[in-house]
Amino acid sequence: MTIHLIHGIHTQGEAPIQGLIPYLPGYDVRYPDYGWISGIETRLVNSIIVGSLKPYVADGDIIIAHSNGCAIAYELMRMGAALAGAIFINAALEQNITRFKWVSWIDVYFNAGDQITEVAKIAAEIGVTDLQWGDMGHAGYVGTDPKITNIDCGRTSGMPVVSGHSDFFTPEHLASWGPYLAARIKAHFA
Repeated sequence: MTIHLIHGIHTQGEAPIQGLIPYLPGYDVRYPDYGWISGIETRLVNSIIVGSLKPYVADGDIIIAHSNGCAIAYELMRMGAALAGAIFINAALEQNITRFKWVSWIDVYFNAGDQITEVAKIAAEIGVTDLQWGDMGHAGYVGTDPKITNIDCGRTSGMPVVSGHSDFFTPEHLASWGPYLAARIKAHFA
């Protein structure tokens, strides 16, 4: 099974999401680096990135995305990417999304300390960024689909508290959250 890691904006060099690679043994992990872009560029560039990635995402793949990467992943789904599942970490994405019937499950990792996605929501509302941006990374998914699971990284019993847009990926947090995320992927297929 292939897992695609899709990073957010303002990424140059190694992206925080690449820290997940050691926690995903046994998977074909791919990292399509679309380069550094600003928030303002997402309104035009995200659709180009989606068009470039679509041929490489096969039915049954998994996408793990962070921040703007979640908006890109969601657009791939909207265009028909039949994913086994998706993981959104601090998504710069609107909260009330639809899980398309060709996507089996979505896990949403969020925390109340993510102020970046609160700003993302405002930027989308005034038309400066990708119009589907929102504050899912701050407040989670809002809806009733039982196949979309909220995971509050600031309040998950037995796990270290994550507070901030990329805090999930700090080494001290990733040491616990990486195995947690990997175990959830396996549980979806049990």
